[in-house]
Amino acid sequence: MEKRPIKTRLVGKEEVFNLLALGECTKLPVLLVGEPGVAKTQTLLDYAAAKYNYSREQVAEKTFVIELDEGTKTSEIKGRVNMKSLLEDKEYKLDAPIADAEFILVNEVDKGTSGVRNTLLSIMREKAIFYGDHIKKCNWQVMAGSCNVIPDDELENPFWDRFVLTQKVERVGVETMHELWKESKLKEITINVPSQQEIAACTIEKKHMKKFLDVIYGVVSDRSAFQVPLIVKAIKLVWQTDDIGAILKACELIAPSRVAEIAAKLESKRENNLRSQIESLKNVIEGGNDAYSQLYVGQICTALNDSLKMAQYKKLSTGLVEDLVTGIAGSNLDYSQKEALLATVKKAVVIEDDENKVADLCHNALND
Repeated sequence: MEKRPIKTRLVGKEEVFNLLALGECTKLPVLLVGEPGVAKTQTLLDYAAAKYNYSREQVAEKTFVIELDEGTKTSEIKGRVNMKSLLEDKEYKLDAPIADAEFILVNEVDKGTSGVRNTLLSIMREKAIFYGDHIKKCNWQVMAGSCNVIPDDELENPFWDRFVLTQKVERVGVETMHELWKESKLKEITINVPSQQEIAACTIEKKHMKKFLDVIYGVVSDRSAFQVPLIVKAIKLVWQTDDIGAILKACELIAPSRVAEIAAKLESKRENNLRSQIESLKNVIEGGNDAYSQLYVGQICTALNDSLKMAQYKKLSTGLVEDLVTGIAGSNLDYSQKEALLATVKKAVVIEDDENKVADLCHNALND
């Protein structure tokens, strides 16, 4: 499997980089949803730069970024006739940069006209642009769109279903921004990019997949449902997670309204309660009561230890430890407050056969 190092100054965008890797290895379009200024464009550019070993010339040649508005013409997507070739060489030639690009980002995709959207549909669906009886193939490896929010009156529009993988891009938070003001340093993140052969060889427990399909079938199209096995297998490899973790992540991307339901069906009541507690930690922290936050984290740690001692729950519980650590590290607390909570986790949680794992998780999360 390719281990692709990405150099970036962005903070908290690991999930977006993973999503772009998922789009690349599955060849499915992705949609980034988030307010302006959350680095949607820069994330794609950093991802593309890593692919071409930071060659500015190649990045410029192989990427296509466009901002749509109500005045964007179809020709800005389809391309234009090369007048020099037509006049001097009597050759009818179309210049279509989007067709030659390997990394495409269409910003403000919700503002495109029907003509622009129809062209984008053929690029996403058939990887081609149609000019009457002439067809130009597209070479994209990552096809991404972005918008601030999917308009309520368009939720049923089949256009959005073409973006099979949709992820919310969050702001970094006020405390993280304070830290960035002090020091914004280049860091390296390693992303897994599996091959088609590796995805095909990956296996997922059939009974879990059946439960997953039963839960999401009513809210996804047949088009998306057909891609579910591919998506889940690829997620398992990109995120390096187990079957249940891969299914939960897939549900988050294609049917977020069903995450709680599928979690309840796949996890035991014990793990489901723990996950709920960890997800509620953000609200506890935002309450501003440090003593209660410490107590709450301590209670979670006690429950995690009990779960880790049970062989059948060990793998799931280890994943929940990682979620707890990530939740604390990504909170709006200052460095010393995060350090204090993570110290509680390091002291309280013990993973047998890997006694340094929790300490390493805390250290890495705190210093990323």
